[in-house]
Amino acid sequence: MQQKLTQQKTFWSDEINQVRNKQREAYKDLEAEIRSFCELHNSLDARAFFEEMERASLLRLDWPEELGGRGWDRRAQLIVIKALAEYECPIFPDALSSGAPLIINLSSLGDRAFLLERLINNLSIWRIHANPGNEGIFWDQEESSLYVIDNREKYQLGETGLAEEYLAKYFSNGCLLQQWLSGIILSRKLSQTLKGSNENEVIEEEINFLAMEKLFLASESDNLQALRANSGKTKTYQLITRLIGYDGMARKSWEAGSNELPKFLKECLFLESIESQISLDENLIKDRLYEESLDKDER
Repeated sequence: MQQKLTQQKTFWSDEINQVRNKQREAYKDLEAEIRSFCELHNSLDARAFFEEMERASLLRLDWPEELGGRGWDRRAQLIVIKALAEYECPIFPDALSSGAPLIINLSSLGDRAFLLERLINNLSIWRIHANPGNEGIFWDQEESSLYVIDNREKYQLGETGLAEEYLAKYFSNGCLLQQWLSGIILSRKLSQTLKGSNENEVIEEEINFLAMEKLFLASESDNLQALRANSGKTKTYQLITRLIGYDGMARKSWEAGSNELPKFLKECLFLESIESQISLDENLIKDRLYEESLDKDER
């Protein structure tokens, strides 16, 4: 009986490893594909770049497969987003980052595919606006409603009276991450230009970069929504402290007479600056983070 159980465990372990190896290969292939694409097209203007992305089936980053998406998981999406940011490719426009999620989640089934195709064809033109005479996504602020206006036809998105709630809830996590990472990479390059490159130093932009990746992979839409509304500082702080570990939180005292700086000094100062922005009970936040770190150490 024991031998049979051992054989079954070995079988399933081998199966899992094979699946993981296939997945790793698929990620490598995707990374090679997107990097090659970015090298070839990143110098194009925004309109031409997104046309090339659509031809290469890369544009509908986090759409459902039945609407033309590739069915990528978060890890695959992150590979694409990181490459777009690192090659300084154009930022996804408002129509894609906010408009497409609104249509996907709120339009009627019969209109959805048609409206999304119209959006792709007008990617550089459509905006979320408050002018009933313009094409794109019209936000009627008086009645708090959303409509797609296309060729003078109006298609309502969702229910009347809920526009603000919809705008806060529906957005592309992938597009949002590209904006964050592109800004962080630009800041990093400027910092390296001004200060000189130091590969061994973990700078603020690098910590931010890792935190955004971790948050994206966690697939916690509520936390992403909070960050988008600039009210997720507590979550960001917790993510960053976990990323650099317990040593990064605790300010180490150094021996008298030593010329060596305390470990993680710059990171500690950065964390303190974030912590000072938090309006919630700071002591409770610290206690929770230290408890998590101690629990981790005990394990």
